[in-house]
Amino acid sequence: MRRDVVTTLLGNELRMLVRDRRTIVLSVLLPLVVMPLMLFGSRWSEQRRERRLAETEMSYAVTGPHADAVRRVLAFGEARLASEGAAGRARMKLREVPPGDAAAMLEKGEIVFYLEATEAAFGEGATGPDAETRRPGERAERPVPGVPEVAIVFRGDRDESDEAFARARALLRAGRAEARSLLLVERGFPARGPDVAAVVTRDTATAGHVAGLTLGRTLTLLLLFFVLSGGSVVAIDALAGEKERGTLETLLVSAATRGEIVAAKHLAILAVALVVTVIQVGNFLLYIGFKLIPVSAGWAAAVSPPVAGLLLLLYLPVAALVSSVLLLVSGRARSYKEAQLAFFPVFLLGILPALAPLMPGVSLRSAVVAVPIANVAVAVKEVLTGTFDWPMIALAWAVTALAAAGVARLAERALSAERLVSAAERVEALGGPELFERRVARNFAMMWVALVIGGVWLGEDSDIRLQLLVNLGGIFLLGSLLMVRAYRLDPRQVFALRPVRPVVWLAVLAGAPAGMLSAVGVFRLANLVLPVPEKMMKAFGEALLPEGLPLWQVLVLLSIAPGIFEELAFRGTLLHGLRRRFSPPVLALVVGVVFGVFHVALFRIVPTAFLGIALAAVTLLTGSIFPAMVWHALNNLLGLLAGHYRWPLDELDLDFYAAAALVLAASFWVLWRTRRPYPGLRGTADRGQGTVDSSP
Repeated sequence: MRRDVVTTLLGNELRMLVRDRRTIVLSVLLPLVVMPLMLFGSRWSEQRRERRLAETEMSYAVTGPHADAVRRVLAFGEARLASEGAAGRARMKLREVPPGDAAAMLEKGEIVFYLEATEAAFGEGATGPDAETRRPGERAERPVPGVPEVAIVFRGDRDESDEAFARARALLRAGRAEARSLLLVERGFPARGPDVAAVVTRDTATAGHVAGLTLGRTLTLLLLFFVLSGGSVVAIDALAGEKERGTLETLLVSAATRGEIVAAKHLAILAVALVVTVIQVGNFLLYIGFKLIPVSAGWAAAVSPPVAGLLLLLYLPVAALVSSVLLLVSGRARSYKEAQLAFFPVFLLGILPALAPLMPGVSLRSAVVAVPIANVAVAVKEVLTGTFDWPMIALAWAVTALAAAGVARLAERALSAERLVSAAERVEALGGPELFERRVARNFAMMWVALVIGGVWLGEDSDIRLQLLVNLGGIFLLGSLLMVRAYRLDPRQVFALRPVRPVVWLAVLAGAPAGMLSAVGVFRLANLVLPVPEKMMKAFGEALLPEGLPLWQVLVLLSIAPGIFEELAFRGTLLHGLRRRFSPPVLALVVGVVFGVFHVALFRIVPTAFLGIALAAVTLLTGSIFPAMVWHALNNLLGLLAGHYRWPLDELDLDFYAAAALVLAASFWVLWRTRRPYPGLRGTADRGQGTVDSSP
């Protein structure tokens, strides 16, 4: 490329950006203003809330036949907390009022909580007041026969009631401990409860490290939000907007080459991303590090000038990667509106890696170091908490930088070709299968977004049957059928509805259990790098096999239905749409990884992707989707049986996994020997294999 030409084009792009009010607002003013507003606003609201809680006199009531005993316990608690110098909620003013209809008074807001003292024994799994007001995950105390039980009834959706509940619980527990101590002294015990053993806690983390943990969890997420918002405006206008206005053709007929034009626009988008990055890091250094806004000493220690410089260095490849992705998406779009629609899933997918610091137990010395953006986000969190693992920090920076360079190269090669304008218009005009192959990746990205939004909307506690109905029927099946109809595709070809040789079924029957055991072995290996908490695995198993669900529904919903509908979507629609883009081995890998990503949970991605790769390979070797359907259903069935009968598949000796891998290899050897390749694969049509006869 000619440097002077690129410089001239870049200067022109930057002048147009400066004159664009949207760019200035989103890329400069918004990042400059939002951060101090957030810091000022959060500090002001927190101080105001503390003053309000400390100055407001909150009313409560005590009901039940043992109300006097509760009042004595509260008095003991007040005395004990005062003697210990408890702060915070201890300053809250509580005033008892006559109960009347306490429940009605609580609903009307006349009181913030009430205490109900009864002799009823509400134990584990009870339905009484204690069970109703207990927080999620909080265990009920075991009742003692003959001893009054106190239920704290409050409204968790009201700030005053929630804070007063915590205060009342602290008073009751302190008063109970004080009453026990007095009883022990009366019975001749030589010391009161607090005098038996003095407990002192020492936190070895500095205040700066604690503040850095809070900041590091969300800093990358906030940065990506601004970079994607500001960069998308520039990227959309730089290519998609110029296509729509017809000004891109003027550049294409100039003396500048396509590569020089794309390079200049790429540098313009990168400049905006870098400006946003510098502004954000500078904001934290100025407002927190230099204390332009009154903050605690811990926050100021977390963002020192050397740390701010390291953060800026870490974020440089992130800005470069985001700008390259934005350029590629804008160049692929035909119009301004289409680019805007495409940027929505890109925005959601872009911020997903930045959520890695929010996951418990994820460190830079794990598989996350190989994930662009996520590795930098975790590195930033560790830097702010005082952990400087320099080899892993350098590796994370290099991985993201290589990803940025690769995407930049891909974007420039794709957009420098002759089809930058002409081919895109031809494909859009013709529609049909060519347009489907062009848009299949975008369509599946939108399906993934719909899957995530649907999961959030339904919630974790929703009926698993409803979740499967939405995911399998509403997203996978309906989405695939809509693509077949919209692009005028042949369902038989898209879904690979072709018969196979009988020997294939023997390979499937042997390969499915071997593949499942091999996937468990792969999961155990991945768990060494990225450990999964045991509680998470237990919760997932309980959610997957809910109690009370009939066995036939379990088999249909979790074995047969996924085997059909997920295969139609991934080894059908997705594989058919990508078959000309990649060679068969890469195609199987891509389809398998996408299949794993659609299962969202991080610990499921590796074993599920392994299964997806195997199923894609089966479809490519047989040219039919039916073996993959049966394989998939058998895999899920065996997994359900293992969970139901408590088979310890994840605790077997390594010899079992090695044997399973050999059986799996033998199954694929049979499929290879009897192969009838998938029609129309890349690199096969020119050798006369693009129209393979699939008759039995």
